[in-house]
Amino acid sequence: MRSSTLIVFCMVACLSAAAQRKCGTEVALQQQLGSQPALAKKLQSVEQQLLKTRPDSRFFRVNPRVTIPVVVHIVLPDPTQVTDQQVLNQIASLNLDYIAQNTDISKVPAAWQSLIGNAELQFCLAVRSPSGEPTSGITRTTTTRTSFAIDGAARNVKHSGTGGAEAWDGTRYLNIWVCVLADNYLGVATPPGNIYPADEDGVVVHYRAFGNTGSAQAPFNLGRTLTHEVGHYFGLRHIWGDDSGACTQDDGVSDTPLQGGQNYGCPTYPLTDACSPAAPGVMFMNYMDYVNDACMYLFTTGQTDRMRNALDAQRVSLLSSDGCQPVTLKANDAGIAAVQQPEGYLCQAPQTPVVTLKNRGASALTQVTIRYTINGATPVNYNWTGNLASLEQASVTLPGFQAGEGVSSLKVYTHAPNGIADEQPDNDTTTVAFSYYQQSGFPFRETFEDGTFPPAGFSLRNPDRSFTWEKGATGSKGSSSSAVMRNLGYAINGQQDDLLGPVIDATTADSVMLRFDVAAATVTSTGTAGNPWDTLEVLLTTDCGQTFIPTGYKKWGASLVTRQSPTGQEFIPTATEWRTDSIDLTPFIYHQQFRVVFRNTSNYENNVYIDDINIVKKDINPILNQQGILIWPNAFSRQFYIEFKTWPEDLRGIAIYDAAGRLVHQVQPVVRNGNRTTIDLVNAANGVYFVKLFYSQQVRTYKIVKAK
Repeated sequence: MRSSTLIVFCMVACLSAAAQRKCGTEVALQQQLGSQPALAKKLQSVEQQLLKTRPDSRFFRVNPRVTIPVVVHIVLPDPTQVTDQQVLNQIASLNLDYIAQNTDISKVPAAWQSLIGNAELQFCLAVRSPSGEPTSGITRTTTTRTSFAIDGAARNVKHSGTGGAEAWDGTRYLNIWVCVLADNYLGVATPPGNIYPADEDGVVVHYRAFGNTGSAQAPFNLGRTLTHEVGHYFGLRHIWGDDSGACTQDDGVSDTPLQGGQNYGCPTYPLTDACSPAAPGVMFMNYMDYVNDACMYLFTTGQTDRMRNALDAQRVSLLSSDGCQPVTLKANDAGIAAVQQPEGYLCQAPQTPVVTLKNRGASALTQVTIRYTINGATPVNYNWTGNLASLEQASVTLPGFQAGEGVSSLKVYTHAPNGIADEQPDNDTTTVAFSYYQQSGFPFRETFEDGTFPPAGFSLRNPDRSFTWEKGATGSKGSSSSAVMRNLGYAINGQQDDLLGPVIDATTADSVMLRFDVAAATVTSTGTAGNPWDTLEVLLTTDCGQTFIPTGYKKWGASLVTRQSPTGQEFIPTATEWRTDSIDLTPFIYHQQFRVVFRNTSNYENNVYIDDINIVKKDINPILNQQGILIWPNAFSRQFYIEFKTWPEDLRGIAIYDAAGRLVHQVQPVVRNGNRTTIDLVNAANGVYFVKLFYSQQVRTYKIVKAK
């Protein structure tokens, strides 16, 4: 067998999808390996399994026919654009291609007829859901996103938090997402070997290249984009390899000819190139090339062997899936389909559970006992009555409870549907985790030195389930820990990750200040115009993360970095590469409970660290508290402050007069910093001055003294 490269990249020049195929599988794989270099060793191990020699299928059948359950997730602004019939036609086309029964198989040139491979793979739309209920095998999700990038093998289309649809269990189903892919890509797939997270495994296809009817458009309207991407899913590479025409490396399959590069359109046979200069030349009609749908029509025996090796070694769990086995409903079968609340981080101890009750039985559900338990304690019972038709569901509010501090487990289950024993009790129960911590007071400090991350009272928001805030191995002021966002490895632009602090009770605080240490670096010179930068923003939330309040702190590029020289190496700050930043939070959360939110927006630059978070309060000056205004210091030497208990929105201007009534300084409009403004009279003579505040309906005058 010829030598093969470990990683095959398909970096393709920007071409119009209307004329030329463009696959994102190897581009996404390159990104994944760039962010996690250790995966290269795993790929090497997978490659050895895929190269295993199988018995010669020309003498006897070595690959018994198997059926793989499929779920198709249609994620579009209008998901009805892809019809059920279009999905069925696509699966039918896929099935013919994978047993070499496609109607155009006869077009394979005589020179390669003996190499035609039959993978003996069939695909069925799932008829049984992961929870054991009947299903069409098609889900539809309405998204507000106009397209999905191929980053992370199009990870955003695979999560509801980023506008997509959650995968079904990838060990039991082949997940296929149909959406609008950005940048003219027609498809992207995850190869075998757990290179991507388990809940992102599967295939993504552009809706204009899916199936052979409806939204499918020529020349990619015969379903071959899915045939190509499923080939990647089962371990196949592009037929030409990636050796820039050197003719030394290829796709890891011995019976596909060497090929210098990808082919487009519909070439004429024979087609030769520098790697295969004589007839029959290159196998451009192979499903793993880039020609139009109408001009690709075979896998070779070597390719089908490689796919079956992938199935046996890496995707064997699909063979024992019951996804293609029809469901026979029991008469009386109920269960908890979901826990709507509580979930995640809680900001209040009193909690009222809300669950989704589902009738999984064939008979109407008129009564059932719902029970829940916290951390295995004595169950709380609730007797529900109503009328739920078969497979219908309803929200049910259960009796409340007081959450205890720390992480807890809530287990909710049904008992005795319609007053008799549940006929299928294994689908009755749902369990979720949540956490609650009492409000913190002042002063608050977090240095990330404890063993757990995030620390008690903190939580993470990680919509794309990829890189997020983690514990750093260096800290400010010589400490050993911090919080870090590893943007250098986060090879995706525009992803936001939040580190949320504990609930702080500021209901009696007159003023609140935040102070923290920060360290950051970039790969790109900070003088580069138009570059998308990593951004650190500080927000507040007073409703436990439902909405966010900007504080005005938003830094990137030159304003954020603490190492001035760009570096392509992972940034680990030295003791001198930290800066302390401060924010007056008073104008935003006066007399409220709140959480501080550190938001990182990654744009593939370098690491950002935060450490030594301090939140402190100051009691209001008695005069300010009583009169609502304080002008200080009095006397002053260079500048003084006009501070308000509550900022007057009708303040129009400020004028300063000397004792002789001459105007010496004027401010209009007034520049606000928190609840105060600064007046600088450094060049004025010593003496008595009068401060006039001009409001919409009045003018007020105060006396102040300058004395050096």
